[in-house]
Amino acid sequence: MNTVLITGCSSGFGRETARLFLDRGWDAVATMRAPDAEALPTSERLRIPELDVTDHASIAHAVAEAGPIDVLVNNAGFGVPSP
Repeated sequence: MNTVLITGCSSGFGRETARLFLDRGWDAVATMRAPDAEALPTSERLRIPELDVTDHASIAHAVAEAGPIDVLVNNAGFGVPSP
């Protein structure tokens, strides 16, 4: 079975990408800064670990929890407002 790790799944492109992979039979690790199980459909092939891409310890924990992955979809990001 193929496994995808997707960052930024709480809304938008990340959430829809996770749904797409699940619909195609993949196992999905859908990361979110504040995990919300209701954001995605319930599935035995879905895990939703916490991940804050600005925190090195959070990244290490999420990667370890994900285990082996076949594809990474790096959708998470953060912005800094400019004056």
